[in-house]
Parts: sequence; C-alpha cells; structure tokens
Amino acid sequence: MATIKITDLNREGGIGANSYHVEFGPWRFVVDTGLHPKFAGYEALPTYSQIPDDSLDFILVTHAHLDHLGSLPVLARRHPDAKIIMSSGTSAIAGRMLRNSVQIMKIQRSELGISEYPLYTRGEITIVEDQILPMEFLRPFRLGEDKDTLEIELHPSGHIPGAAAVRMTYAGRTILFSGDIQFQHQQILDGAYVPEIRPDLLVMETTRGATPSSPGNDRETVISKLLETISKILKQGGSCLVPVFALGRMQEMLAVVQMALHNGKLPPCQVFCSGLGMDIVNYFDLLSRKKGYPRFDRSILKDLGIRPPSRDLKPGRNPGNKGLYLVSSGMLVEKTPSYNLAASLIQDPANGICFIGYCDPDTPGGQLKTTKHGENFYFEELNHETTLQAEIHNFDLTGHAERSELLDFAQKQKADSILLTHGDQEARQWFIDKLEDVCPSSRILNPKPGETIKL
Repeated sequence: MATIKITDLNREGGIGANSYHVEFGPWRFVVDTGLHPKFAGYEALPTYSQIPDDSLDFILVTHAHLDHLGSLPVLARRHPDAKIIMSSGTSAIAGRMLRNSVQIMKIQRSELGISEYPLYTRGEITIVEDQILPMEFLRPFRLGEDKDTLEIELHPSGHIPGAAAVRMTYAGRTILFSGDIQFQHQQILDGAYVPEIRPDLLVMETTRGATPSSPGNDRETVISKLLETISKILKQGGSCLVPVFALGRMQEMLAVVQMALHNGKLPPCQVFCSGLGMDIVNYFDLLSRKKGYPRFDRSILKDLGIRPPSRDLKPGRNPGNKGLYLVSSGMLVEKTPSYNLAASLIQDPANGICFIGYCDPDTPGGQLKTTKHGENFYFEELNHETTLQAEIHNFDLTGHAERSELLDFAQKQKADSILLTHGDQEARQWFIDKLEDVCPSSRILNPKPGETIKL
C-alpha cells in the first residue's frame, strides 16, 4: 500500500501562506504556494526549507489568490525541473497576479525598507509561465508510467473562476484536496462540482467554522439585504464603500450591481472602481469567450459608466464625487484604495461601508467591523484618528462554503481521514467536534505547522 505523508508548510497555521508538501508513494509534490498577507519579507513565505532542493516532481496550484499562489516563483526557483500544474482558468490569471505582487513588494521595499523585497522578479514570473501545464476540469490526466502512474483530476470548486478541488490517485489510494470551495451559485460562477470520491485522505478547508449558519442566510436573501442597504445610503445623500477583493469579488459585485440597476433595486448612481480588479475584468472576459466561464462580459464597464475614484482623497473629508465605490482591498489593508476611502467616509453619518466577506481580525477592516458607533478609529498609516459616525454593515457573500455545507460534503465523501486546513483554531475546533459525530469512522487530523502526518 502506498504511503501518504503530508506536511503543513504554513508557518503560522490558520489562513495565510497556504502550502502542503506531499509524499505519495514515490511522488513528491507541493499543493499551493501562498504568501501570508499579514507578514513581510521571508516571514511571509511557507517553510520551503523543509523540502530538499530540486526534489519535487510537480507543483500544483488550486487557484490564483495570492495566499495560494503568491510564492510560486520562489519555490519554482528551488525546484527548476518540477512541472507546474493548474487549471487553464488559473493559468490565464496567475501571471498578472504575480506581477502585481512584484509591484507591491517594490513599493514596500522603498517605503518600509524591507530589503529582501521583491522576493522574485518579473523575469522569474515569465519562466514560471513557460513551465505551467494548464489542465481542464473533469479531464483526468496521468503522470509517470506503468505502476508508478499518478492520476490527477481537477474539479471546479466554485470559489473564483479557475479554482479547483483536486483528486489524486496512486496505487489504489486517493487524496482529495477541497481547495477553497463554494457550493452556492454566484452571479458569475456556478457552485462546486465534486462527486463522491471516498478518498483515503480528504484535505478540507475550514474557513467559516466559527461562523454559524442561520436561516435567511442564503445568497439571494443576503444580496437583497445588501442592495436595500446600499440604496438607503445613496438615497440619504451619502456614499457607500463596498471593499472587495480584486480577483473574483469585484467582478461578482459588478454583475450584482448591474442586475440591480436594471431591475430598479438600486437608484441611478455613479459607480467607482479602480486598480487590479479592472485588469481582471479583461481576463474574465477572455476566459468567458474561450472557456464558457465565468458568466462575464467587459461591456459591463460601459453599461455601468464605471469611473475611477478621485486621487485627491483627504482623511476626514468626503470624496468630491458621491456614489457607490467597489474597490480593493476587501480587508481595508493599508495603502489600498478602500483604506484611503474609509478614512474619508467614516466621519459622516450619511455614508456607509458594507463588508461582504471575511476580514482577518488584525486587519484594519477586521478592526473597523468591531468598532462601535461613536468610538474613535485610528488609521495608523495615515496618522488620522476620527469618530466613527458612518454606518457599518456586514453581509455574508464570501466565496467560501458554509460550515454546514462542508459537514455535508465530508459526510458524502466518506474519507478514511479528514485533515483540516485553511481556518483559525476556533473554526477547526468546531469541525473537530462536529465531524466526530457525523463522520465517526473518519480519523480527524489537525496538524500543527511543520508537522508531518503519515497515513
């Protein structure tokens, strides 16, 4: 029987520099190559030092968010002969995401004095792009020959366009990585399709383990409440900021807003967007025409009359133009358009901020979500403190599955072992408690960073 050894390379655990080293029979590979968004320099990397150089057969990336992709050139540099596998949808976007990462690292080197930045060059990104083997969903492919053949199959995970769950089978044993997964249909993308596989090992995300599922929390209902809130803020003469991730969330919200304006669920308003997300619009348009997903057409920009926000933003002073702002980052990370806009908006009770997804508690977005009306909030990067007077709302439109959906998924998969990943300890503990009841025959694994599990 083929041995499985799997090691979590995310040095901090939780959600961050997602990366797993896997030994599956004779095969050696890494699944995901993330960068941790809360750390800088070498500390943002997975612990690649645990892997002997030039020892990997291949590297597989589940999707193009930087917490899963962002250190790919670093790992590829140490394993130049390793194949790089991802879906064709992810391969279309990956280079653009990595080049944006280089740009950001250069700025951080200049402004923050992080000497090791950038961690890789544009030239190395080009080399990586030449090594990518783009694969299609639901078309199994094989590596190796005869008895050493490893079969891999990608399944659409519904998280963002191109995102994949991954089945790997060798010598009669199977590993299934859920990747970041969403079962509910979105405006531009269908939900996950992963058949019952019965793997020896299921590696499953736990992002929303600490978020209770509740009646009336279906996507359609949440979108309706979000649109009602945005409409109210606009009608009372304010501006509304919706912080979004550049990849996936911005394009999804553009489609939602277009539908709402055409159906009269939003008043006529100016919509502002900027940055990387606007480039991704073009990639999604191309993917739609070539692959049939996502359901997206760049003509939406003209239809909505999209404009960039003013660059003349001042903390504590309303933007010159009122309207709806769909800008990144989704967590109000420092030095981003959403961070600067929040500093201009929150002192005015007519304005509002609508968060639509996960915010790390340590980010400015996470901190603002827990700030009470009338309390002071400090924008450290701008050296600006003001009283929170604007409305703050939270809507659950994340690209991650609800915990109840993941429990159901785990039950159906009937895995011998379930390894928990991509969630903080509170989230993982909820799954540990529940999975012991609903999957009594499964071994539940919650490895520490750097710990190797052998099966």
